[in-house]
Amino acid sequence: MWLFKTVFDLFYPQLCYGCNAVIPKQSDALCPTCLLHLPFIPVAVSDNTEMKRRFYGKLKVTYCAAVLYFSKDSVTQKLLHELKYKNQQNIGVFFAELALKQFKNNAVFIETQAIVCIPLHPSKERKRGYNQLAAFCTELSNNLNLPFYKDYLIKVHKSGSQTKKNIFQRAKKTTEFVVNPKYNYLKSTHFLLIDDVMTTGSTLENAGNCILKNTTHKISILTMAYTR
Repeated sequence: MWLFKTVFDLFYPQLCYGCNAVIPKQSDALCPTCLLHLPFIPVAVSDNTEMKRRFYGKLKVTYCAAVLYFSKDSVTQKLLHELKYKNQQNIGVFFAELALKQFKNNAVFIETQAIVCIPLHPSKERKRGYNQLAAFCTELSNNLNLPFYKDYLIKVHKSGSQTKKNIFQRAKKTTEFVVNPKYNYLKSTHFLLIDDVMTTGSTLENAGNCILKNTTHKISILTMAYTR
């Protein structure tokens, strides 16, 4: 078995998702150099963050946080591309590990009571075979001892990729989500709403307002990446 693994690693080495350099551990996503240069978002001292201010007058949100800045052709983009389109679920776990270290003692983890995520439209998830947020949320759930309600939100409006839309198309208001009726028993819960990237925030706004409509729930938001 050891010999087989050695030969396999020789011909199919683990490569850094950022620069394609060979890395020694199968569990690693990045080489030390790319890891060192990750564009971490500083943990805010107050809850009045740039990210939260994007929701003023649109969505009542308690806390907003993101792990990395997102920009075109960056390591962040490469990681998320592998996760979203190539089913590299280990990257979701990698992002969760970064988030757990970054926000270990932050209110975004301490005060929230359950995890929910932005869902894919059922037809899209069947075609792709997975939701890219599942591994990230599951890892957070296991480490924070918070329930993860993967199907809390149901996407009822099929839309194209946000990356292919201009700012006006992204901001267009449509009823994209409904709450799964089986969770109607939940009362006054503080949800941690998860997405991969926040650009304009329109998807999170739509999902967040769906959760808050006619309820006493609270929401906070966490994304893997954030576009300035």
